[in-house]
Amino acid sequence: MDIVAALKSEEKKLETQLGGIRQAILALNGHALSGRVVSSDRGSKLKGRKLSAAHRRAIKLGIQKAKARKTGGK
Repeated sequence: MDIVAALKSEEKKLETQLGGIRQAILALNGHALSGRVVSSDRGSKLKGRKLSAAHRRAIKLGIQKAKARKTGGK
């Protein structure tokens, strides 16, 4: 019976380590950790990521349209 208890204890340790590894992988891929507090300043979810040229162009176009609407342009 001591072997079974030792194996269960080892299983718990490995599950904890696996959870930490999964969180580290998610963090490296740009996902927030479940236990982390997110600041309220609403940072960009794209920060630090490479964007395609088409995506950058679309963002710039959207910013231009928003500025035009704000100033009363077309």
